[in-house]
Amino acid sequence: MRNLIRVLTIGAILLLAIGCKEEELRLEGTGISEISWSKDMVADEDGEMLSLTFTAAGKWTAVSSKPEWCEILTASGVSGQAALRINITKNTTASPRRAEVSIKVDDYPLSEILIISQAEGVVEKGDGRYREINEWVYDKMSSNYLWNEPVRNIALDYSIGYQAFLKSILDGVSKQGDINHDDGAYKQDYRTEYYTQIISNAPETKAIGQQTRGNGFYLLRPVNLGTAIGVLVDTVIPGGPADRLGIKRGDFITEVNGVSITMDNYKSVTGKIYTDALSIRTNSVAWEGAQLDQAVLTPIGTYELTPDYYTEPAIYKAETIELSNGKKVGYLLYMGFHADYDEQLIAVFDKFKADGIDDLVLDLRYNNGGEILSSTVMATMIAGPAHQGKTLAKLTFNEERTAAGESASYKIGVKETIEYPDGYLPIEEALQHSIDLERVFVIATNITASASEIIVNGLRGLDIEVNLIGTRTSGKNVGMEGFSKKYRNYDFLFYPVSFYIENAKGFRDYPEGFEPDIYLDDSNYYPGGDFGTMGDYLCNAAFGWIRTGQKPGRTSASQRSISLEEIPNPVSTRLGGSRIVYRD
Repeated sequence: MRNLIRVLTIGAILLLAIGCKEEELRLEGTGISEISWSKDMVADEDGEMLSLTFTAAGKWTAVSSKPEWCEILTASGVSGQAALRINITKNTTASPRRAEVSIKVDDYPLSEILIISQAEGVVEKGDGRYREINEWVYDKMSSNYLWNEPVRNIALDYSIGYQAFLKSILDGVSKQGDINHDDGAYKQDYRTEYYTQIISNAPETKAIGQQTRGNGFYLLRPVNLGTAIGVLVDTVIPGGPADRLGIKRGDFITEVNGVSITMDNYKSVTGKIYTDALSIRTNSVAWEGAQLDQAVLTPIGTYELTPDYYTEPAIYKAETIELSNGKKVGYLLYMGFHADYDEQLIAVFDKFKADGIDDLVLDLRYNNGGEILSSTVMATMIAGPAHQGKTLAKLTFNEERTAAGESASYKIGVKETIEYPDGYLPIEEALQHSIDLERVFVIATNITASASEIIVNGLRGLDIEVNLIGTRTSGKNVGMEGFSKKYRNYDFLFYPVSFYIENAKGFRDYPEGFEPDIYLDDSNYYPGGDFGTMGDYLCNAAFGWIRTGQKPGRTSASQRSISLEEIPNPVSTRLGGSRIVYRD
C-alpha cells in the first residue's frame, strides 16, 4: 500500500506541474506501424492460419469479435516487432461472415482495426473456384498414389473445396476394401488421420529452422500430483525465451498471473503459457516415497514470460557421457530429420568420434520423421565404411510405376538419390565421420515415426543391433512425395503417400510399430532430471543397460501415473513423415 501511495503522490505532483499542457503530452494514434496486412482481408473459405506482423510502440492486446471462427492465438505482446497469429476455421455455412480484430496498445487512445471476411462455404456453394487445384490433386493421386488404381473408380465433384475433394478420394479408396489402410493413423479401429495431405501457404516451412514466436516451450504437460495440480515443464526449446530465463525440464508451474492452477482452468492456462506474456510461479518436485501424495514442492521463483522470436533447432542436446565403469556414451536428442541440419548432425558425430565413444544413445522420443536423405546421413555415420553401398531403405512404388521400371533406394555412403541423381554429398561425406558401431540404443515413443523408424528398420537390415527403450513406435511404413503448385496467392504443397519403405532384407511389415525391448512409458513418471541424465527414466534404463551389460526387466506403468492430458504447442507446425522433397 505504501508503494501505491507513493506512486499516486508522484503522479499528483506531475499533474500539478504540467497543468494545462496535459493535452500536448498525450499520445496520439494507435501506436502501431509497419503492418503487413490491408485493412480488409479475405480469408480462405476452407480456413487458414494467418501470420501477420506489425510494430507496436508498447504492450498490446488483440481481441476478435468472432472468436468462435476467427481465433487469435497470440492475444498479447510487448513493444517492438510483433506477430499476430489468427486461426480461421472453415466456413461450413451457406452465408458469408465478417469479423473485426481490434489491436490496442497501452496508453494510446485508438485501436488498430482489421476486418476479416470469409465467403460462404465452398462445399455448399460448389462454385468450382478450386477446380484447377482439384484437377492437379487428381492427377497426382491417379498416377503417384500408392493405391492409385482405385482412385479411377470414384465419381468426383470437382466443384468442392480442395480439402474436401482430397478427402473424397481418400475415403473413396478406403471404401473399396480399405486397401489404403496403411495411409493413416488409427486409434483401435478408428482412423484418426490420413498421412496424405495438402497444405496451402506452405506452413511446414515454419517448422524446424524457421523463426517462431512464443515462450519457447516444446511440451507442457498438466499433471495431478495428488496434493497439487499444475503444469509440468516437460521440454524447453534450447535458445528460446524460457530457456534464457533458466526454466528447466521438471519445473512445476502452480500459478499463472497470481492465480492457482486448478482442475477447472488447467486446459486454458496451459495454452496461454505457450504463447502469452504472463508471470508463472515454478517449483521443484522431490519425492519422499513412491506414492503420488508424497511429492514435496519447493518454490523456485516467479518468472515473467515475454513471447519472442526464436529458431527451433533439430539438435536439442548432444554430449558425451562417461559412466561409472569408464564407458563413454554419446547421447543425442534429435527432433527431426531435416537436410538443412545435416552439417550440424555431422559435426555432432565428429565430436563423438573424437571423444572415442563406446556406445550411442539416440533419443528419438519426439522425432516424427522428416527427409530420408537425413536419416541416410545418420545411418551412414553409425554403420561406417564396412557397410558402404548396402541398402538402408528401398522404396516400393505402386504397381504401374514398378512395372515401368521405377525404383529408388538409399544406400550407406552412396550420394546418388532419387532427389539428387547427381549426388547428395553429405551422405558420402558422412563416411569420414562415422563411429562404426555394431549396436545402438534408441529411445522411442508412439511419436517416433517414419524417417525415425527407418533408422531402426534400416540398421537392423544391416545386422546392426538396435535396442529400443520406451513404448511402441508409430508404425509408419510408408512415405510421401512432395509436389508444389502456385495458385492465386497461395503456395500449395501436396504430399500423397507414394511408397512403402523396406530394409535390405525386404522387411516392411511394421504398421503397428516396433515393440520396445524395454517398455517404459515416461508420461507416467515425473522426470527426475534433464534429458541425457540418470534422472531421466528412459536415459536411466539405457545407461544402466550399457553400464551393466544386462537388459533391465520389463517395466510397467507405476503408481506415479501423473498426466492429466497432453496439450500440444499451438504454434508448433512440424510436418513429419518419410518424405521425398523434389527441389528446383
